[in-house]
Amino acid sequence: MRIVFIEPRACEANVYSKFSMPLLGPVYLGTILKNRGHEVEIYNENIQVPDYATLNADLIGISILTSTAKRGYEIAGRFPKEKVIIGGVHASLLPRESLEFARQVVTGEAELVIADVVEGRRREPVVQGMPVENLDILPNPDFSLIKGYSLNQRIMPISTSRGCPFDCSFCSVTKIFGRKYRFRSHQNIIAEMKSRNTISFFFCDDNFAACPKRTRELLSQMIKNNLSAWTAQVRCDVAKDSGLLNLMSKAGCRNVCIGFESVNATTLKSYQKKQTIEEIICAIRSFHKRRIKIHGMFVLGAEYDNKNTVWQTLEFAIKQKIDTIQMSILTPFPGTKVHEELDAQKRIFTRDWSLYDGQHIVFRPKLLSAKELQINVLKAYAKFYSLYRTFFLLLKLRFRNAAYGFMGHIIVKEWIKRNGKMRWLLQI
Repeated sequence: MRIVFIEPRACEANVYSKFSMPLLGPVYLGTILKNRGHEVEIYNENIQVPDYATLNADLIGISILTSTAKRGYEIAGRFPKEKVIIGGVHASLLPRESLEFARQVVTGEAELVIADVVEGRRREPVVQGMPVENLDILPNPDFSLIKGYSLNQRIMPISTSRGCPFDCSFCSVTKIFGRKYRFRSHQNIIAEMKSRNTISFFFCDDNFAACPKRTRELLSQMIKNNLSAWTAQVRCDVAKDSGLLNLMSKAGCRNVCIGFESVNATTLKSYQKKQTIEEIICAIRSFHKRRIKIHGMFVLGAEYDNKNTVWQTLEFAIKQKIDTIQMSILTPFPGTKVHEELDAQKRIFTRDWSLYDGQHIVFRPKLLSAKELQINVLKAYAKFYSLYRTFFLLLKLRFRNAAYGFMGHIIVKEWIKRNGKMRWLLQI
């Protein structure tokens, strides 16, 4: 069969559209089907948009996040419904909605069921995926299937684990991958890394250092095989293990992405984050001591957040010298505790999924208006990524931070241009 997978583009200017880093899900599925003899192509609209007028396939697979669901449904409407299968995070959370646009919806992890779905052995409208207990059985993702994607990328995505035992109130990860960690063997990971023609890796695990013993083994093998220069997502608690931090530094860790989430202690408790402000500060200093840069991620708009919280977050980021920041607005993704609570209180004022991207306000906050939250987050973002701060970083010879600062400035400028009138706020 001729099968085409499509990853819809992000609907708004955001940092992810600035990096041609595709979702791994469609690539894993495409690789599995290619290995079974099917003809497979993958289109990531942030990289290359197909000519839909001439695109012909026996089957169209569309993978959607909540923020790309609207665009995904639009793409699905271009094809006969009996040719379309939809999967991904949003489809897993709202399968009946997605089924309106497809012959079948696959929820959860699809690797173990995709062949049966494509080849007609599973015909039920909603197919429940199966957790992959042994991740080593998965093939190395074949990125050559992605149209327009260069295999000589400066940074390549790689996954080494799935699952997360934590249950943050705003996160949908556990709804898809469960609360049990599953890991690839370090031999399997090293083999994939050695096969890539790249100078850097991005470990897209939700918590790269979830199992310290396993992480140490992997880092030791990376050092042994001269595989350095990488970025990973970790939690603050990794900073409590100085030996592990030293090994991360020695193995070539250049950047870490950390979900600090809030500088409001009460908000942190409400998020069920299980970390304190003191632990956040300790983590920042520990990473910086080893010259590892930090991308700090914050979520604003919780029940105990007000206008001052936004500016306290900015002041904290500048004072602690966090290298880059991501100030997301609390987003009630379907299936999360936050969504259940706000929906029950009838405080969600739009179901336009393209606005569920962490950049738009879609509910009525408690201690400030939606408009106040939206505008103040935007102003704080603009101040952190101002040309003045970028120029200051250049004078300090912090060239990489200056480059990211300039990129952030461009992103904020694009966002303002696209959303100048903020029409969705008129729905309040």
